[in-house]
Amino acid sequence: MTAILTQKNATFLVKETVTESELSTTIHTINPFILVLSPRIYNNNIKLIQALKAQKGLLVVGIVFNVHHPDALQHFDGLIYLNDRPETILSTISNLLTEPVSNQNPSSNDTLSERETEVLKLMVSGFSTKKIADTLFISTHTVNAHRKNIMRKLDIKTISGLTIYAVLNNIINLKKV
Repeated sequence: MTAILTQKNATFLVKETVTESELSTTIHTINPFILVLSPRIYNNNIKLIQALKAQKGLLVVGIVFNVHHPDALQHFDGLIYLNDRPETILSTISNLLTEPVSNQNPSSNDTLSERETEVLKLMVSGFSTKKIADTLFISTHTVNAHRKNIMRKLDIKTISGLTIYAVLNNIINLKKV
């Protein structure tokens, strides 16, 4: 992970911490923008990390190397998987550094833009990211940004959940699913 992140000439510090005290001291001393940690460490220190997130505007990225229940991953601002390619890892980190992250309550009633609604219709119809990009004449990166925003705004993390939302809100006809 260190080798991948430092190849872009950015400053990254890798510090493995185990105890709540070490974690708190490290965050207060280094004052990082992004904290990358496993869901296990997050769940073992959930109150501390949520408090530091709110207090310091810290972004938390989960490094997933095991099978986890989706609920265990919902608190992360981004996810990196063990089998992700270096470009994907760098993209995840880069997107977090350049895109503003909303600290709103996930249940807020953000409405989808017209383009996000188009992307949602295609997603729940089974289109791949590439096919959505080709259909809407946009890049795959833009599709991924819309997908991320849709999931954040609706606080729905699965395609099946998005499908139910789309049907219940008359965005797509049940017969088309």
